Amino acid sequence: MKEITFSFGKNWKSYLNTVSEGSLSLTRKDILEWLPAEDIKGKRILDIGSGSGVHSLVFNELGARELVSFDYDPFSVEATTRSWSMAGKPVNWRVMHGSVLDKEFLAGLGPKFDIVYSWGVLHHTGSMWKAIENAATLVGPGGKLWIALYVKGPKYEDDLALKKRYNAASWAGKKWMEWKFISRHMQKRLFRGANPFKWNQKLPRGMNVYHDIVDWLGGLPYEVASAEEIRTFISGRGFEEQKSRLYPEGSNNIYLYVRK
Repeated sequence: MKEITFSFGKNWKSYLNTVSEGSLSLTRKDILEWLPAEDIKGKRILDIGSGSGVHSLVFNELGARELVSFDYDPFSVEATTRSWSMAGKPVNWRVMHGSVLDKEFLAGLGPKFDIVYSWGVLHHTGSMWKAIENAATLVGPGGKLWIALYVKGPKYEDDLALKKRYNAASWAGKKWMEWKFISRHMQKRLFRGANPFKWNQKLPRGMNVYHDIVDWLGGLPYEVASAEEIRTFISGRGFEEQKSRLYPEGSNNIYLYVRK
């Protein structure tokens, strides 16, 4: 794992202060779009790179029999622990500090999982392909692997340079870069005839626009992959694609696989 220069966890802890039932409702709706409630209830679920813990929170609410959430960033572990506390500290839900690149840690997680979930995380480990492979090995027969990964494209080097500049900037420099992105959102809303001052909308993925901007600007390490590369890699490890959704560069492609 490369040295962390940006704390996703600090951003997630800040985001948790804004979470409402409306936020959780959007997260719940998104999860159920990909996984019917009957695919979650009574299942053993792993959340790799749990971040704020709101996705784990919803998995628990939807009846997961056993839930394991872990993250490499200690602040993300703290954020997920807050979500665990919000759920009433259920005994079927474990929150842990660990890395998807650490095979010894992964071996200690116990039996294979029915669902392995990792949204927008594996490309931030500094060793994306190893992270994907390790995540795939944790899925039991007939189980599902649900992941999202940044899209490969010609802007990669520019985006990587932007992230490096943000991480190297002073506090004021970071705020200036954030404001430039915010102003673009405001301008787009104005052109659409929407109120530009209501730019900080809640997003389906358990985030709002501001914290999503910070996540994007600060997100190092940063790797990308094409849909063809991911499909070849994962299908070669005994999986069959059940569903996918592909987006332009700068976004995450989403993949749902079933182990044969």
